[in-house]
Amino acid sequence: MSGTPSLRRAGRAPLHQISRSNFVSDVQTPYWIELLHTQVRQIQGKYRTRIIEAGSGPALILLHGTGGHAENYALNIAELARHFHVIALDFLWHGKSQTEGYDPEIIPVLVDQVVDVMDQLGLASAFVEGQSLGGWVAMQLALRHPERVDALVLTTTMGYTPDAGAIEGYVEPDWASNLPSSLEVLREPSFDNVRTRMARILANPQRLTDEAVKVRQALYCQPELAAVQMEFISEYLAGPTIRQHLVTDALAAQISQPTLVYWGEKNRTPPALGEHIARRVRNGTFHCARDTGHWAQFESASEHNEVVAAFLGSLPSAEKTIMTPPLNPVGRWEILSWEQAFDDGRRELPMGEHLHGFILYTEGGHMSCMIARAQRPNFETGGQWNASDAEKAGAYSSLLAYGGRYELNGDVITHFVDISLFPNWVGGAQKRRFDVNDDGTLTLSARLEEGTPQARSARLVWRRADV
Repeated sequence: MSGTPSLRRAGRAPLHQISRSNFVSDVQTPYWIELLHTQVRQIQGKYRTRIIEAGSGPALILLHGTGGHAENYALNIAELARHFHVIALDFLWHGKSQTEGYDPEIIPVLVDQVVDVMDQLGLASAFVEGQSLGGWVAMQLALRHPERVDALVLTTTMGYTPDAGAIEGYVEPDWASNLPSSLEVLREPSFDNVRTRMARILANPQRLTDEAVKVRQALYCQPELAAVQMEFISEYLAGPTIRQHLVTDALAAQISQPTLVYWGEKNRTPPALGEHIARRVRNGTFHCARDTGHWAQFESASEHNEVVAAFLGSLPSAEKTIMTPPLNPVGRWEILSWEQAFDDGRRELPMGEHLHGFILYTEGGHMSCMIARAQRPNFETGGQWNASDAEKAGAYSSLLAYGGRYELNGDVITHFVDISLFPNWVGGAQKRRFDVNDDGTLTLSARLEEGTPQARSARLVWRRADV
């Protein structure tokens, strides 16, 4: 790999040469400075996902590698945000995204998560960069949802298996040999253990900053994350299930989006694999960064940022179709009305015409709801615990209260009940369809007690209290 690094069409003459002098070693500023002008937030759709967001223009989604998190792109987000609307996310079972619901299939679920994030942000399509595991997910996203991907950047991607003999001398590394050390760092996430593990993916370990290590260490010290990461990494490195979703030469030939394959000269899988991928996709371009290992977007950050921006910026600037964003339920909503229509023709107002209350959804995926009749009478026969049974029954029948977690999937929001005045709901799931009305109010509706004489449709109308 002598000479200057090049960006070239696979199988053709170099597209253009990039002078090595442009890419001196980066002076790595701290994460908090790099990310100073970004927004970090949780979004709740089908999944709970943490994102780091910055910039405007065409959307560029950044997908990290195994065991990583959105900060893997800390040295790239601000620079790329000069040209794009950048969204870096934490995969499921990584970082600060949800740890629940682990599935050993892994790849289809992570693809679905990316689609969910796009839906929640109202993005019909986007540029997608994936590093390592993220590249695997990006390729499968392009194959399964080609209309959602405008172009790909595959940075030292994993998940690709070339045909036997297609690359002279190529032998796939024994990834399972990494499993013991990967599990050890999750069991004992000391600073030294985390640094040692991370340093292996760099050509020059001196480029690994203490801050990068401490961020990873802080995440691995979360018991829930460490536990699910042990399951994840065991399947990723040595399990049979995930390998069903490897990208083959035949599948790569179906990827028609413009694709930049960005490699590190000293990556454990050699540049020959990256060049091969760039030739196999229909519209591939290859670039290899010298003196760079697996974590190429970090180790050669300036080079990466310039090459990626130039590649994506050279593509036709087609108008992006922006979908109508789905309802964002986060916030406090006040009750306006509650009506129940029974299948036998009866209609009831459970809390009367005059009622008050709220439902609250948080960005972290929690919810609580309280609805009461207006002007509930005070107890006269005793206090909170020793009033008459009739007064206590009246208080119960004039109040609805419950709370727990929620998930949003399309036009259905599901409340997973942890606590409730009505004990039968605890541990269950209450599904509600939601519709946004022309006046900005929200309607939650549900079918209740199907198959019984009390079968009915409930309809509750709310308005935002925090607008």
